[in-house]
Amino acid sequence: MKNIKALIATCLVGIPTLLVANPPSNYDGWELVFSDEFEGNSLDKSKWNPTYNWGHTHNHQAYCVEENVFVENGLLRIKGEAKRHPSAPATCSNGGNTYSLDYTSGAIDTQNKFKVKYGYIEGRFKMPKQLGTWPAFWTLQDGWPPEIDIFEVPHARTDHHYYLHYTNTDWYASHGSAWDHEASFGGVHKGPDKSADFHNYGVAWSEGNLSFYFDDKLVASYNRPSEVGQLSAQYIIINLAIGGWATSNGNPIEVTSSNPAYLECDWVRVWQPKQSTLTKETIRLYSIDQKQCMQASGNDIVLGDCNDKASLATITSLGSGTYRINFGDNVLEIPNESAEAGRSVGLWEWNGKSHQQLYLEGQDQFTEKVITLKFAHSNLYVQTAKGDVIQNSFPSGDAAYWRILGENEDPTSDLKEERSKTASPSIISYQNQLLTITPSLHFISNETLRISIYTMDGRCLRSVEEINRENIQLDIDIPSGAVIIVIQGEEFYEANKVILP
Repeated sequence: MKNIKALIATCLVGIPTLLVANPPSNYDGWELVFSDEFEGNSLDKSKWNPTYNWGHTHNHQAYCVEENVFVENGLLRIKGEAKRHPSAPATCSNGGNTYSLDYTSGAIDTQNKFKVKYGYIEGRFKMPKQLGTWPAFWTLQDGWPPEIDIFEVPHARTDHHYYLHYTNTDWYASHGSAWDHEASFGGVHKGPDKSADFHNYGVAWSEGNLSFYFDDKLVASYNRPSEVGQLSAQYIIINLAIGGWATSNGNPIEVTSSNPAYLECDWVRVWQPKQSTLTKETIRLYSIDQKQCMQASGNDIVLGDCNDKASLATITSLGSGTYRINFGDNVLEIPNESAEAGRSVGLWEWNGKSHQQLYLEGQDQFTEKVITLKFAHSNLYVQTAKGDVIQNSFPSGDAAYWRILGENEDPTSDLKEERSKTASPSIISYQNQLLTITPSLHFISNETLRISIYTMDGRCLRSVEEINRENIQLDIDIPSGAVIIVIQGEEFYEANKVILP
């Protein structure tokens, strides 16, 4: 289960939920490190350059200028029009191609104002409807490649492309980056007409990994450490190109003097996990259930004496809400990338894949640093059973709780607990989208209840407040299968997994 407490706050304030768990509250959480909601009536030049930072031209037929970039009615609007700008030269050259500059458009970027390495970058956009235009939301560093394309829409308005461009890894290993040894991976998302409405486009970037999102749903994920590792801190670019790739398939340019094109953006936001106090710290993981510490035994994980040096581990933040845990040179993992419940946890060399990455979820009912550990590839937890450390499907009480001890912290010190008062919600009916919950509650009679329903991937379906009611009915479109019902009040907190027909 995700850190549902963190997700409740996300749901209620209306911020798009990331499909990654927050680090535990003990070690801080995600923070918004850059945002522009495009309020006011002019571009915020403390955040953006009003055209490409390298000049007015690129790999297309438009000359990009500041006067074609507008902020109005809460939107960024970049205008593409069929006229030659008086300052434009006759042609420009890029990548061995020459383009006639018959159009005027706009571009903005954050070079020398904001750069980011690792995190989640997202924007909400509406594409121009005219073919022959090529809107893009992308990132770059000094030199090219590499480049992350969060979206490019060169052809059909139903299709957006997402890519990483990088230097061929064989060449890069011997020579470094080179534009004439470029390679790429990525794909094309086919969906609704993206010029008909606004949609969210995002990328989650961590060490060795890129995951692309559309409307907060995962489109594709790539574990490519050697390629992604070529990325240094990136700045953000938004531009509306005309011609170039947009006409490579024979499409006409539908921008005319009476029919200008507009790329519109509602907002751009960038999140990063705060620096964890656990990053590269030496720790021990103490089982609340077995009162022993996790330790290495060859390539196996066992439980043993916390004072044994085999119990010492290091924990490192990967920059996207996930962590790796090392015992010596090897990392905690599920062998063979298995997602099957009940498989033993082991140790192997780091390869950067998600079966070696863990979410740390804080357990606030303890006053000490107590967490659960969930593998990113399977959403299954590390817990004990019959004295062995295994992976299981859902946390089972104390067997899933791990106390983080410092290198020199006394493992025999008492664990302080503050067990909250709890509710025991139960489902009594589910019919025609009407969900009735009867909570068995023991709390102050005027307690305000907050009822929230989540999908198993942490998406908030509904959150409402009810006061002192025995039966709460929610009329909501709930998918069949498993959901999480959360009942929360000032005096208690409870989250139950429920299987719906």
